[in-house]
Amino acid sequence: LQDKRLVSLSIAALVAGAAGSGEIEERLQIILNEIYRAGNIALFIKDIHNLIGLKTAEGELDISEILADALKRRIFWLISTSNSKDYHRLIESAPLGEALAKIEIGEPDKNATIQILEANVAGIEGTNQVYFSYQALEKAYELSNRYLYEKYLPSKAINLLEEAAVYVKNKRGKDSILTGEDIAALVSEKTNIPLTKITEAESEKLLNLEERIHQRIIDQEEAVEMVATALRRARAELRNLKRPIVNLLFLGPTGVGKTELAKTVAEVYFGDEKNMLRFDMSEYQNKADTARLIGSPDGSFEGLLTSAVLRSPFSLLLLDEIEKAHPDILNLFLQVMDDGRLTDATGRTVDFTNIILIGTSNAGTEFIQEEMEKGTGIEEIQKILVREKLKSYFRPEFLNRFDGIIVFKPLGEEELKQIARLLLNKVAKQLTEKGINLEVTDEAVEELARDGFDPIFGARPLNRLIQERVNDTLAKNLLTGKLTRKDTVILKKGGEIEIKNKI
Repeated sequence: LQDKRLVSLSIAALVAGAAGSGEIEERLQIILNEIYRAGNIALFIKDIHNLIGLKTAEGELDISEILADALKRRIFWLISTSNSKDYHRLIESAPLGEALAKIEIGEPDKNATIQILEANVAGIEGTNQVYFSYQALEKAYELSNRYLYEKYLPSKAINLLEEAAVYVKNKRGKDSILTGEDIAALVSEKTNIPLTKITEAESEKLLNLEERIHQRIIDQEEAVEMVATALRRARAELRNLKRPIVNLLFLGPTGVGKTELAKTVAEVYFGDEKNMLRFDMSEYQNKADTARLIGSPDGSFEGLLTSAVLRSPFSLLLLDEIEKAHPDILNLFLQVMDDGRLTDATGRTVDFTNIILIGTSNAGTEFIQEEMEKGTGIEEIQKILVREKLKSYFRPEFLNRFDGIIVFKPLGEEELKQIARLLLNKVAKQLTEKGINLEVTDEAVEELARDGFDPIFGARPLNRLIQERVNDTLAKNLLTGKLTRKDTVILKKGGEIEIKNKI
């Protein structure tokens, strides 16, 4: 290529106004002849797949063969660009694929990216009338590389600087200086992950996580403490950044709050319990179900797991009844917990490093209940479970990938009373939105807790009981018009409801 003159071919200009495929091919042939006569021209075609994939009303153009034939006869030199997906789809198996030497270009490293940002930042500053500190450029590289997946470096870092310039200009006005904290604040807003420096108010919240979690979770002190500790460690970034934020296994009987605690973690860490991807592993008991999670090799359907994480990379991944999954599927999650990534069936790598992974299991439930009745401590039960009981469900290397294995205690009648109040508070909140006040007597709470108590099924029967005795009765009164805005409802023993109408 030495002493060659580089000329770029505009695909848009090539096809503009062409009457059909024959005219486009004729134009291309004329261009190639001109290049051959000039003798010292190297042709550059950006996104060559757009040219190869051109179609007209008459059908697909034969451009690949025209270019391939010219290259083989040394008529001209060609430099072109494409992406992996379109190269494999349109070029690799076409005649042109044999004539081209493929050079794979990865993303630039930190130093190269920052140099590119420095070359582009003046234009962004001039357009938006703001200024960037060097720390902001470093932060743009670091956070875009770690948290933004839609594009590649350096494009996504440049886009982040452009967004940050507008963000700060609207917030603080012209001539503002953007710092690393401004970049972190913007990425936090985009991803719902706390990335800015820990403020005094947030520090207080983190230190009192147990109290916040206990607003929704009754008892389970040891479980709540372990979860809070793991979240504090993650927020302080004292974790392995090449693995998920935290990997936890919740063990215990049904209805004791395992799923509710997972929802609470999603709300506390990601801002909303809706940021939770839930998979019932009882649906993945066969080896063939692996394809449902990572997709089919021919690309005919996407994997439920990989596509969900690609769409929501900052989420809590809940694997319900994980002990029921096929061993090959557990091997997939072994890789996720160990490497923080998973390759789908089409070869696309999915990042799990910003996921909180929680598995729930009823494995060893009978043993837990028996030992609790004997008065054995939670820590001792946990040791025996890991050392002996869980080996019939999980391989040792799988269990070792969890940052914490948390044992949930069976609920007693006293805990059921507190849960009853919690559930009734939710009903009261729904009524408040309708302008109705709900009052509950202590006798009603005690009766609900007593009638809804089941040592095997935990709080689930209580939930159903409140729906039958409270929600159904309230619904009938609302629909008949007996209960209206500004009324007060008193829930009494026996499910009796007294309505105090407004005057």
